[in-house]
Amino acid sequence: MTSLLDQIPPFTILEQTMNNSDSDSAASLQLSPTNPSAVPRSASQKAAALKARLGKILSASGVKAAEQEDGPSHFGFGADRIDAALRGHAEAPGLPCAALHELHAADKGDRTSAAAMALLLAQRCRAPGSGNRPILWVSESGEAGRQGRLYPPGLAELGIDPSTIVHVDAPDSIAALRAAADGVRSPAIAAVIVELSGRKPRGLDLTATRRLSLSAQKSGVLGLLLRSGSDADNPLPTAAFSRWQVAAAPSLALGGNAPGQSAFDIILLRHRSGLYGLSARLEWNRDDQLFREQQSSESTPQSGAVPAVAAVRAAHPGTRAA
Repeated sequence: MTSLLDQIPPFTILEQTMNNSDSDSAASLQLSPTNPSAVPRSASQKAAALKARLGKILSASGVKAAEQEDGPSHFGFGADRIDAALRGHAEAPGLPCAALHELHAADKGDRTSAAAMALLLAQRCRAPGSGNRPILWVSESGEAGRQGRLYPPGLAELGIDPSTIVHVDAPDSIAALRAAADGVRSPAIAAVIVELSGRKPRGLDLTATRRLSLSAQKSGVLGLLLRSGSDADNPLPTAAFSRWQVAAAPSLALGGNAPGQSAFDIILLRHRSGLYGLSARLEWNRDDQLFREQQSSESTPQSGAVPAVAAVRAAHPGTRAA
Protein backbone atom coordinates (compact mmCIF):
# COMPACT_ATOMS: atom_id res chain seq x y z
CA MET A 1 0.00 0.00 0.00
CA THR A 2 1.40 3.34 -1.00
CA SER A 3 1.60 5.85 1.83
CA LEU A 4 1.92 9.59 1.73
CA LEU A 5 5.49 9.23 3.00
CA ASP A 6 6.36 6.94 0.08
CA GLN A 7 4.67 8.91 -2.69
CA ILE A 8 3.53 12.53 -2.77
CA PRO A 9 0.07 12.75 -4.34
CA PRO A 10 0.36 13.99 -7.94
CA PHE A 11 -2.09 16.82 -7.32
CA THR A 12 0.22 18.22 -4.62
CA ILE A 13 3.18 18.21 -7.01
CA LEU A 14 1.04 19.81 -9.70
CA GLU A 15 -0.10 22.64 -7.43
CA GLN A 16 3.47 23.40 -6.35
CA THR A 17 4.65 23.44 -9.95
CA MET A 18 1.82 25.73 -10.99
CA ASN A 19 2.59 28.19 -8.19
CA ASN A 20 6.26 28.32 -9.18
CA SER A 21 5.36 28.73 -12.83
CA ASP A 22 2.92 31.51 -12.07
CA SER A 23 5.46 33.49 -10.07
CA ASP A 24 8.17 33.02 -12.70
CA SER A 25 5.84 34.07 -15.51
CA ALA A 26 4.63 37.11 -13.57
CA ALA A 27 8.22 38.21 -12.95
CA SER A 28 9.13 37.85 -16.63
CA LEU A 29 6.10 39.92 -17.65
CA GLN A 30 6.99 42.68 -15.19
CA LEU A 31 10.57 42.79 -16.46
CA SER A 32 9.41 43.30 -20.06
CA PRO A 33 7.48 46.61 -20.05
CA THR A 34 8.70 47.39 -23.55
CA ASN A 35 6.67 44.49 -24.92
CA PRO A 36 3.03 45.33 -24.11
CA SER A 37 1.77 42.51 -26.33
CA ALA A 38 3.20 40.04 -23.80
CA VAL A 39 0.58 41.14 -21.26
CA PRO A 40 -2.96 39.80 -21.84
CA ARG A 41 -5.40 42.70 -22.16
CA SER A 42 -8.72 40.87 -21.77
CA ALA A 43 -10.24 38.13 -19.66
CA SER A 44 -10.28 35.75 -22.63
CA GLN A 45 -6.60 36.39 -23.30
CA LYS A 46 -5.78 35.78 -19.64
CA ALA A 47 -7.75 32.52 -19.69
CA ALA A 48 -6.00 31.40 -22.86
CA ALA A 49 -2.60 32.24 -21.38
CA LEU A 50 -3.36 30.32 -18.19
CA LYS A 51 -4.65 27.32 -20.17
CA ALA A 52 -1.51 27.30 -22.34
CA ARG A 53 0.70 27.52 -19.25
CA LEU A 54 -1.21 24.67 -17.59
CA GLY A 55 -0.83 22.60 -20.75
CA LYS A 56 2.95 23.08 -20.65
CA ILE A 57 3.09 22.10 -16.99
CA LEU A 58 1.01 18.98 -17.56
CA SER A 59 3.01 18.08 -20.65
CA ALA A 60 6.25 18.36 -18.69
CA SER A 61 4.82 16.11 -15.98
CA GLY A 62 3.66 13.50 -18.50
CA VAL A 63 -0.05 14.23 -17.93
CA LYS A 64 -2.51 15.59 -20.47
CA ALA A 65 -5.13 18.16 -19.69
CA ALA A 66 -8.71 16.92 -19.51
CA GLU A 67 -9.55 18.47 -22.91
CA GLN A 68 -6.62 16.69 -24.52
CA GLU A 69 -7.14 13.33 -22.86
CA ASP A 70 -7.59 10.50 -25.34
CA GLY A 71 -9.52 8.42 -22.82
CA PRO A 72 -13.20 7.52 -23.13
CA SER A 73 -15.90 9.95 -22.03
CA HIS A 74 -17.92 7.07 -20.56
CA PHE A 75 -17.18 3.78 -18.89
CA GLY A 76 -19.34 0.73 -18.40
CA PHE A 77 -19.46 -2.45 -16.40
CA GLY A 78 -18.69 -4.56 -19.48
CA ALA A 79 -22.08 -6.28 -19.31
CA ASP A 80 -23.94 -5.32 -22.50
CA ARG A 81 -27.47 -5.23 -21.04
CA ILE A 82 -26.47 -2.98 -18.15
CA ASP A 83 -24.30 -0.64 -20.20
CA ALA A 84 -26.98 -0.26 -22.89
CA ALA A 85 -29.62 0.55 -20.27
CA LEU A 86 -27.33 3.27 -18.86
CA ARG A 87 -27.09 5.02 -22.21
CA GLY A 88 -29.56 7.65 -21.05
CA HIS A 89 -29.40 10.94 -22.92
CA ALA A 90 -25.65 10.80 -23.57
CA GLU A 91 -25.81 8.58 -26.67
CA ALA A 92 -22.96 6.58 -25.14
CA PRO A 93 -23.33 3.33 -23.19
CA GLY A 94 -22.31 3.33 -19.56
CA LEU A 95 -21.64 6.11 -17.07
CA PRO A 96 -19.77 9.40 -17.59
CA CYS A 97 -16.19 9.44 -16.34
CA ALA A 98 -16.24 13.15 -15.56
CA ALA A 99 -18.89 12.90 -12.87
CA LEU A 100 -19.59 11.94 -9.27
CA HIS A 101 -21.21 8.57 -8.59
CA GLU A 102 -22.42 7.19 -5.26
CA LEU A 103 -22.11 3.62 -3.94
CA HIS A 104 -23.94 2.36 -0.84
CA ALA A 105 -23.12 -0.88 0.96
CA ALA A 106 -26.42 -2.75 1.30
CA ASP A 107 -25.55 -3.93 4.81
CA LYS A 108 -22.70 -3.68 7.30
CA GLY A 109 -21.21 -6.93 5.99
CA ASP A 110 -21.25 -5.61 2.42
CA ARG A 111 -18.70 -2.86 2.99
CA THR A 112 -15.93 -4.97 1.47
CA SER A 113 -17.98 -5.63 -1.66
CA ALA A 114 -18.89 -1.95 -2.04
CA ALA A 115 -15.22 -0.98 -1.64
CA ALA A 116 -14.19 -3.57 -4.22
CA MET A 117 -16.87 -2.32 -6.62
CA ALA A 118 -15.62 1.27 -6.27
CA LEU A 119 -12.07 0.22 -7.05
CA LEU A 120 -13.10 -1.92 -10.01
CA LEU A 121 -15.20 0.88 -11.50
CA ALA A 122 -12.22 3.21 -11.13
CA GLN A 123 -10.13 0.57 -12.89
CA ARG A 124 -12.70 0.37 -15.71
CA CYS A 125 -12.61 4.16 -16.13
CA ARG A 126 -8.84 4.26 -16.60
CA ALA A 127 -7.96 5.05 -20.19
CA PRO A 128 -5.96 2.34 -21.99
CA GLY A 129 -2.34 3.44 -22.25
CA SER A 130 -2.82 6.24 -19.72
CA GLY A 131 0.19 5.04 -17.73
CA ASN A 132 -1.82 3.75 -14.78
CA ARG A 133 -2.63 7.13 -13.33
CA PRO A 134 -3.13 6.66 -9.59
CA ILE A 135 -6.40 6.16 -7.77
CA LEU A 136 -6.75 8.40 -4.72
CA TRP A 137 -8.51 6.66 -1.83
CA VAL A 138 -9.58 8.98 1.02
CA SER A 139 -11.00 7.61 4.26
CA GLU A 140 -11.45 8.65 7.87
CA SER A 141 -8.64 7.27 10.02
CA GLY A 142 -10.95 6.27 12.87
CA GLU A 143 -13.31 4.31 10.62
CA ALA A 144 -10.43 2.69 8.75
CA GLY A 145 -9.04 1.47 12.07
CA ARG A 146 -12.38 -0.03 13.05
CA GLN A 147 -13.51 -1.46 9.73
CA GLY A 148 -10.24 -2.34 8.00
CA ARG A 149 -7.91 -0.94 5.38
CA LEU A 150 -7.16 -1.73 1.77
CA TYR A 151 -5.50 -5.14 1.50
CA PRO A 152 -2.73 -5.22 -1.14
CA PRO A 153 -2.78 -9.02 -1.84
CA GLY A 154 -6.55 -8.86 -2.33
CA LEU A 155 -6.20 -5.90 -4.69
CA ALA A 156 -3.60 -7.76 -6.72
CA GLU A 157 -5.92 -10.76 -7.05
CA LEU A 158 -8.59 -8.45 -8.45
CA GLY A 159 -6.10 -7.27 -11.08
CA ILE A 160 -5.41 -3.88 -9.47
CA ASP A 161 -1.81 -2.81 -8.94
CA PRO A 162 -1.60 -1.72 -5.26
CA SER A 163 1.27 0.65 -6.08
CA THR A 164 -1.11 2.79 -8.15
CA ILE A 165 -3.29 3.60 -5.13
CA VAL A 166 -2.55 6.60 -2.94
CA HIS A 167 -4.25 6.22 0.45
CA VAL A 168 -5.08 9.33 2.48
CA ASP A 169 -6.08 8.98 6.15
CA ALA A 170 -8.16 12.03 7.04
CA PRO A 171 -8.88 12.91 10.70
CA ASP A 172 -12.63 13.35 10.05
CA SER A 173 -15.28 13.45 7.34
CA ILE A 174 -14.84 17.18 6.65
CA ALA A 175 -11.11 16.74 6.08
CA ALA A 176 -11.83 13.71 3.89
CA LEU A 177 -14.16 15.74 1.68
CA ARG A 178 -11.58 18.52 1.39
CA ALA A 179 -8.85 16.06 0.39
CA ALA A 180 -11.20 14.49 -2.16
CA ALA A 181 -12.01 17.92 -3.60
CA ASP A 182 -8.30 18.65 -4.05
CA GLY A 183 -7.78 15.30 -5.77
CA VAL A 184 -10.72 15.61 -8.16
CA ARG A 185 -9.35 18.92 -9.46
CA SER A 186 -6.17 17.29 -10.78
CA PRO A 187 -6.16 15.44 -14.13
CA ALA A 188 -3.03 13.67 -12.86
CA ILE A 189 -5.46 11.43 -10.93
CA ALA A 190 -7.49 8.68 -12.62
CA ALA A 191 -10.21 8.54 -9.96
CA VAL A 192 -10.93 9.71 -6.44
CA ILE A 193 -12.78 7.48 -3.98
CA VAL A 194 -13.90 9.09 -0.74
CA GLU A 195 -15.26 6.71 1.88
CA LEU A 196 -17.64 8.06 4.52
CA SER A 197 -19.39 6.02 7.21
CA GLY A 198 -22.59 6.59 9.15
CA ARG A 199 -26.01 7.89 8.29
CA LYS A 200 -25.12 11.58 8.36
CA PRO A 201 -21.38 12.29 8.04
CA ARG A 202 -20.43 15.84 8.96
CA GLY A 203 -19.93 18.05 5.93
CA LEU A 204 -21.69 15.75 3.48
CA ASP A 205 -24.40 17.82 1.81
CA LEU A 206 -25.51 19.16 -1.56
CA THR A 207 -22.89 21.92 -1.50
CA ALA A 208 -19.95 19.58 -0.88
CA THR A 209 -21.07 17.01 -3.46
CA ARG A 210 -21.87 19.67 -6.03
CA ARG A 211 -18.33 20.98 -5.61
CA LEU A 212 -17.00 17.47 -6.26
CA SER A 213 -19.30 17.03 -9.25
CA LEU A 214 -18.34 20.33 -10.90
CA SER A 215 -14.62 19.69 -10.34
CA ALA A 216 -14.98 16.23 -11.91
CA GLN A 217 -16.65 17.74 -14.98
CA LYS A 218 -13.82 20.23 -15.43
CA SER A 219 -10.89 17.86 -14.84
CA GLY A 220 -12.33 14.66 -16.32
CA VAL A 221 -11.52 12.79 -13.10
CA LEU A 222 -13.97 10.14 -11.91
CA GLY A 223 -15.40 10.81 -8.44
CA LEU A 224 -16.83 7.97 -6.34
CA LEU A 225 -18.59 8.54 -3.02
CA LEU A 226 -18.49 5.29 -1.04
CA ARG A 227 -21.01 5.03 1.81
CA SER A 228 -21.23 2.40 4.53
CA GLY A 229 -23.65 2.37 7.44
CA SER A 230 -25.98 4.63 5.47
CA ASP A 231 -29.69 4.34 4.78
CA ALA A 232 -29.93 3.61 1.06
CA ASP A 233 -33.74 3.81 1.20
CA ASN A 234 -33.61 7.31 2.65
CA PRO A 235 -30.18 8.69 1.67
CA LEU A 236 -28.86 12.18 2.14
CA PRO A 237 -29.45 14.35 -0.96
CA THR A 238 -26.32 14.67 -3.09
CA ALA A 239 -25.33 15.94 -6.53
CA ALA A 240 -24.19 12.46 -7.66
CA PHE A 241 -24.97 11.53 -11.27
CA SER A 242 -25.93 8.00 -10.21
CA ARG A 243 -26.52 6.14 -6.94
CA TRP A 244 -26.03 2.39 -6.50
CA GLN A 245 -26.54 -0.22 -3.82
CA VAL A 246 -23.94 -3.00 -3.69
CA ALA A 247 -24.08 -6.33 -1.87
CA ALA A 248 -21.98 -9.48 -1.84
CA ALA A 249 -23.38 -12.30 -3.99
CA PRO A 250 -22.65 -16.05 -4.21
CA SER A 251 -19.92 -16.76 -6.72
CA LEU A 252 -20.10 -19.77 -9.01
CA ALA A 253 -17.60 -22.41 -7.95
CA LEU A 254 -14.82 -23.36 -10.34
CA GLY A 255 -13.57 -26.87 -11.05
CA GLY A 256 -13.03 -28.99 -7.96
CA ASN A 257 -15.46 -26.70 -6.10
CA ALA A 258 -12.75 -24.02 -5.90
CA PRO A 259 -13.85 -20.47 -4.99
CA GLY A 260 -15.19 -18.64 -8.01
CA GLN A 261 -14.82 -15.09 -9.22
CA SER A 262 -15.96 -12.18 -7.08
CA ALA A 263 -19.69 -11.57 -7.49
CA PHE A 264 -21.87 -8.57 -6.67
CA ASP A 265 -25.57 -7.76 -6.54
CA ILE A 266 -26.11 -4.20 -7.76
CA ILE A 267 -29.24 -2.06 -7.81
CA LEU A 268 -29.50 1.35 -9.43
CA LEU A 269 -31.25 3.69 -6.98
CA ARG A 270 -30.94 6.93 -8.93
CA HIS A 271 -29.79 8.11 -12.35
CA ARG A 272 -29.71 11.62 -13.77
CA SER A 273 -31.75 10.53 -16.81
CA GLY A 274 -34.52 9.13 -14.64
CA LEU A 275 -33.58 5.46 -15.00
CA TYR A 276 -34.52 3.54 -11.86
CA GLY A 277 -34.58 -0.02 -10.54
CA LEU A 278 -31.97 -1.54 -12.84
CA SER A 279 -30.42 -4.57 -11.12
CA ALA A 280 -28.03 -7.37 -11.94
CA ARG A 281 -25.74 -9.98 -10.46
CA LEU A 282 -22.28 -9.40 -11.85
CA GLU A 283 -19.04 -11.37 -11.77
CA TRP A 284 -15.63 -9.71 -12.12
CA ASN A 285 -13.31 -11.22 -14.71
CA ARG A 286 -9.82 -10.10 -13.72
CA ASP A 287 -8.22 -11.39 -16.93
CA ASP A 288 -10.48 -9.32 -19.19
CA GLN A 289 -10.89 -6.53 -16.61
CA LEU A 290 -14.66 -6.39 -16.95
CA PHE A 291 -17.91 -7.53 -15.37
CA ARG A 292 -20.22 -10.16 -16.80
CA GLU A 293 -23.75 -11.02 -15.76
CA GLN A 294 -23.74 -14.24 -13.82
CA GLN A 295 -25.34 -17.14 -15.68
CA SER A 296 -26.24 -20.01 -13.39
CA SER A 297 -28.70 -22.82 -12.89
CA GLU A 298 -30.08 -24.45 -9.76
CA SER A 299 -27.57 -27.29 -10.14
CA THR A 300 -24.56 -24.98 -10.32
CA PRO A 301 -22.49 -25.11 -7.10
CA GLN A 302 -21.86 -21.76 -5.40
CA SER A 303 -18.99 -20.57 -3.24
CA GLY A 304 -21.08 -18.51 -0.82
CA ALA A 305 -22.22 -14.92 -0.60
CA VAL A 306 -18.82 -13.38 -0.02
CA PRO A 307 -16.35 -11.78 -2.44
CA ALA A 308 -13.86 -14.36 -3.68
CA VAL A 309 -11.04 -11.97 -2.76
CA ALA A 310 -11.19 -9.37 0.00
CA ALA A 311 -10.20 -5.87 -1.08
CA VAL A 312 -10.46 -4.65 2.50
CA ARG A 313 -9.14 -6.47 5.53
CA ALA A 314 -9.16 -5.53 9.20
CA ALA A 315 -6.26 -5.82 11.68
CA HIS A 316 -3.89 -7.44 9.21
CA PRO A 317 -0.17 -7.24 10.13
CA GLY A 318 0.74 -6.39 6.55
CA THR A 319 -1.42 -3.27 6.46
CA ARG A 320 -0.51 0.09 7.87
CA ALA A 321 -1.88 3.59 7.92
CA ALA A 322 -0.87 5.92 5.14
